[in-house]
Parts: sequence; structure tokens; C-alpha cells
Amino acid sequence: MAERSKPQKVISAEEVLKTEILVNQALIDILLAKQIITEEELIASIQNIKQEQKRLLTDRKKIVPLK
Repeated sequence: MAERSKPQKVISAEEVLKTEILVNQALIDILLAKQIITEEELIASIQNIKQEQKRLLTDRKKIVPLK
């Protein structure tokens, strides 16, 4: 016999974002505490990601949509 699934709780985007921030902070804290990465490496990685996102956004604006 098939089990009935519980109704899914609707989660707001704000709640999802808050959870994501908490998880990311916990992972960063663990990586730093275990000296797997340094704070400088973390900052450099964040800067690289920001630059890449900026580049992708700039490239995306150059695309001319077909009409």
C-alpha cells in the first residue's frame, strides 16, 4: 500500500535565503577553523566570483536578441 505524503510546507524566498546564508557561514567557519583555507584565500575567491559574475552580466548585455 502506498504511503500518503505529508503536505509540503511553503517556504518563503526570504527564509530560503536566510538558511542559505547560515549554511554558508557555518561551512566557512569550519573551513577556517580546520585551516583548510585561509581568510585571504576566501576573500580572493569571493573577489574572483564577483569579477566572473560581472563579466558574464556584461557579456550577456552584448547579446542582441533575434526579433
